Amino acid sequence: MPSEENYQDKRTEFTTPKTMHLYAFELGFILKKKLLKKLDLQAKIGLGVATINTRTERLAKGFTFIENGSLGFSYKTTNTTFLYIGTNIGHVSNFDTQDPNNGYNILGYEIGFSYLLK
Repeated sequence: MPSEENYQDKRTEFTTPKTMHLYAFELGFILKKKLLKKLDLQAKIGLGVATINTRTERLAKGFTFIENGSLGFSYKTTNTTFLYIGTNIGHVSNFDTQDPNNGYNILGYEIGFSYLLK
């Protein structure tokens, strides 16, 4: 906004294309509902902590939180392995620990492989 301090400098910084990296550790809970003999409906919710390496107009550089929810299908390929395909929605923000804190909303697709430890 033109009313902000150092408006011109911020406009130049935030309109220049950049690459940012998000590194996170997340814990999640998975629920499965059997649909067919080898096919399950799978839902996941997760919460974690992260760090982002680049300041943007929406989020400060440094510590952030990440929340995710997923919904998809898990197919049992053997007694101990599963293939997964689904969709994901997430949010990254810093819980007002720094400014700015508008965060990012993420919508994506997931493909996965899991191995059951016995």
